[in-house]
Amino acid sequence: MPDQITEHWHQFKDHLKKAIDHGVGESTLTDYLRRLLGFQAQLWVFSDDEGSIVGVSLTQFIEYSTHKTLHIVAVSGEAWNDWASQYYVVEQFAKENGCKAVEQWGRPGWSKVLPKVIPGFETVYHVMRKEIN
Repeated sequence: MPDQITEHWHQFKDHLKKAIDHGVGESTLTDYLRRLLGFQAQLWVFSDDEGSIVGVSLTQFIEYSTHKTLHIVAVSGEAWNDWASQYYVVEQFAKENGCKAVEQWGRPGWSKVLPKVIPGFETVYHVMRKEIN
């Protein structure tokens, strides 16, 4: 698996960079690559019927004291509605690995779009942040 990631990194790093650019600087491409190579994260590559990459996602497990979840760290791609149905592969992976839920933290727009495209997602809390200089 690490060999496949390094061999094909050039094909999906730009997609991940787009997701990073919408964040608040909590991760870098190098951070993502390290997590993947260290088996601390999973990379999902989504393709269309012709085999072209249309999106990528990065997930990682979170172990809470009461349960385990699969956290969607990053999602990026073109025409997300066209390939969002492939999400269920991610959900099945979570089930097979003993997760109670799949969770995603993101910009406010996700709260509107995600439940419409993938039923069952709901906003359970909002994350607030204040930079300290």
